Amino acid sequence: MIKKILDKINRVFKTYFKVNQTFVLSMKSELKIDRDHLINKFKNFSKKELKHYSSMRNFDLGSPHRNVSNLSPFIKRRFMDETEILKIALMYFKIEKIEKFVQEIFWGTYWKGWLEWHPLVYSDYENEKQCSDIPAKSGIKCFDHWTEELVETGYLHNHARMWYASIWIFTLNKPWKSGASFFKKHLLDFCPASNTLGWRWVAGLHTVGKNYLARAENINFYTNKRFNPINQLNERASALLYDNLNVKAIKSKYQKKIDINNIEGLGLIMNNNDLSLNLLLDNKKIDYKGCIFIQENKKYCKSNLVINFEEKLVESIINQFNHLELIVNYEEIISWAKRKKIKHLIFPFETVGNIILNDKKLLTILNEENINYNFYMRDWDRFAYPHASKGFFNFKKQIPDLLKLNEIVNIDKG
Repeated sequence: MIKKILDKINRVFKTYFKVNQTFVLSMKSELKIDRDHLINKFKNFSKKELKHYSSMRNFDLGSPHRNVSNLSPFIKRRFMDETEILKIALMYFKIEKIEKFVQEIFWGTYWKGWLEWHPLVYSDYENEKQCSDIPAKSGIKCFDHWTEELVETGYLHNHARMWYASIWIFTLNKPWKSGASFFKKHLLDFCPASNTLGWRWVAGLHTVGKNYLARAENINFYTNKRFNPINQLNERASALLYDNLNVKAIKSKYQKKIDINNIEGLGLIMNNNDLSLNLLLDNKKIDYKGCIFIQENKKYCKSNLVINFEEKLVESIINQFNHLELIVNYEEIISWAKRKKIKHLIFPFETVGNIILNDKKLLTILNEENINYNFYMRDWDRFAYPHASKGFFNFKKQIPDLLKLNEIVNIDKG
């Protein structure tokens, strides 16, 4: 049964692109995706590196970037969720000792929440429909190195992303949207909110008139003298012309919290918005039937590396939870729901830029078949998003209360 499902996964992902088989096979041998392995790896990072995180996090020391957790591709898809990660970290340190790490976890939530309040910002970017090619060699050693690193590994250190975007916009005079699309195609941890808003912030569109300029001295210091692009960068550029898109916040109307404890005939459809929602239901001892939806024959602007990574995530989940089925189109959703006698479906909540199942065609069919459905928002998001309409400084003040609301308790190690 599992082999049949895994064969189906391989067929699904091969429909996205004509994959270079040699490249994919070599990547498969290097990637190890397993929840227990990741948890143990993060525990080891917490014990050995987390105490240095605040002082070392801004240094881009090159791949494999051992001074950061490298969890972002998994957090983005909630293969591991934020609450789980913070509870592990707090097994080893009191909250005040790892404040910067905690804030970094909340940054991703803040960006998504902010975009929920300002959806026009993403609509403006998405309307471009760009899928950027790999940029030609610039002659700027650090920039060309980061281009290669991103394409080959699917990752860039956060500081390098800022430098890269600044050089792209202000030194090479390229449109910020094409740069954001280049990241979108290649980043394993691509998030519509953090990517779009990060590029806008560098350009001076998010915090109006305050652009971020990459400086040779800064790059030299924070790469530990690996790079020093002296006299190669535009270090005096002005912010881009303000586009007035993020002035007015639009209050999102979230559904009320759904009580799923006593729903008969409950079905869960997981996808890349949340690949561990089944664990939440399992912990609550809720009876349900589950599947994973990965849509076939849909055109994505994704590199082969990203496609392979997502394939391995699904394989890992199917291997661990063999009661979950793989679903690849709307017809199979309906067929599965009927076969399992599903009366009420739960989908992961879909934020701006992460639309997967909120499709009029599918929802109309579900209504015609008398199958109820809800987009389930985790408490983590429900508590945080209302505070994300303005700047991070105001949001940061809420973090202590958000930790309490999510029942994240510091385990005192003395």
